[in-house]
Amino acid sequence: MRNIIKFLSRKKKSINNIEVARKHFQDKELAFPVIPEDLATELKEQDEWVFSTRKIKMWPYSLQEYVNELDETHVKDYVVLSHSGHGINSYALQYYLVHGKLKMFLHLGWGGVYMDAKSTTMQIHDCFSLADKIVMAAQTSEKLQAGAEIKIVCSNFYGSYWSVPGKEEQKEDVFSKKPAEILIEALNWLQK
Repeated sequence: MRNIIKFLSRKKKSINNIEVARKHFQDKELAFPVIPEDLATELKEQDEWVFSTRKIKMWPYSLQEYVNELDETHVKDYVVLSHSGHGINSYALQYYLVHGKLKMFLHLGWGGVYMDAKSTTMQIHDCFSLADKIVMAAQTSEKLQAGAEIKIVCSNFYGSYWSVPGKEEQKEDVFSKKPAEILIEALNWLQK
């Protein structure tokens, strides 16, 4: 009986953490991204506006450190969902998802003093909507089942690109496309 109570207590905490995260987003009229069920139950509030299934050793704003980590070491599946920044206009939402063969990093401007709140909120909604479709498509894509991986990096501060085996990562001109355009390209690749 005690084990059942512990299990239910842990499950309730997990649900509460995802509900707290969802409430943060709803209070700001932001879309809330899909978090795969196996990760959603592990989501924990690490700090104000910082939710993660892993310990936060790197500041979520440091997008490139999270991307580089994939090349440097084996990384277990995780999700990071946060809002962070510095100064008066360098604020962004981070949604980093490493789940199976999907490696997706969204670092989208939102919350800066000089940012148009309505416009950036709509951009977040559009990007999260596309990201949700990517998460779903990644679960059924024959291309990923056949062994390929897909890495998607989208940021209106640091540039955006996507890559799969056989498609070289863009090193130059990462600012030529908006995050939503990159997400559409990656989604189309997954669905074909």
